[in-house]
Amino acid sequence: MTITFSHILLGALAAVLLGVAKTGVPGIGMFGALLMIMAFPGHEIFAAGAVVPLLVIGDFTAVHYYWRDTRWPLLAKLFAPLAVGLFAGTILLCFMTNADFRLTVGILVTAILCFEIVRERMRWDWIVKNRFFGYICGVLAGVTTMLGNAAGPVLTAYFASQRLSKKDFMGTNAVTCLLMNLTKLPLLLLATVLKADTGGNPVDTQIITPTTFYLTLMYLPWLVLGLIIGRKAFMIIPERYFVPLILSLNFAAAVQILISAFA
Repeated sequence: MTITFSHILLGALAAVLLGVAKTGVPGIGMFGALLMIMAFPGHEIFAAGAVVPLLVIGDFTAVHYYWRDTRWPLLAKLFAPLAVGLFAGTILLCFMTNADFRLTVGILVTAILCFEIVRERMRWDWIVKNRFFGYICGVLAGVTTMLGNAAGPVLTAYFASQRLSKKDFMGTNAVTCLLMNLTKLPLLLLATVLKADTGGNPVDTQIITPTTFYLTLMYLPWLVLGLIIGRKAFMIIPERYFVPLILSLNFAAAVQILISAFA
């Protein structure tokens, strides 16, 4: 694949937004993932894979800042369903083409955010107390992170339902994302091999390639810039506006992904 100026420009902006999301405003990360997909039209699956090393670097930075505020009991409840979702997402990815990639992700993340908005408005607090609610969110987070790094809206909806403070939200989200993305790297490599063995369209089999890590090095300075901006933004966002802000940003990004799937 030849790297063009549009790849560099849109990818750099995406890296900045991903950095801001990791250390300050989680809701903006979906826009970064969407921009990376837009940077590689016709290679959406490759674009999703190209983001993962950057996400891991951002996750380590976020954990460095916020791990002390992690709600470990809440995180422990997500381990099993996340594992199920990650492996289910890997299997789905092996059969998915670039054509239906964005549509699937858009439907999933928009649906879960709409549900959270309705749940909050209708005051269905009994739902979040049901253990199956957390299990479903965990499975969906695992599936959506494999299919397009789109677990952010799902985790946002789940953590928002648990009434976490700003710091607790960031700490629990940071550790969860780090564990997911570290697990995702070898699974994406496995999916790359399996898709190549099926003899499908070569473009649809490119997920993690040597170009992925070349792009990581190229976008790294922009990611660092975003991490710095995000940390400063986190310090100034008022507590009462934090969760509503990231819910709104995630919803806007999810709808944008859904619309772009039909473009």
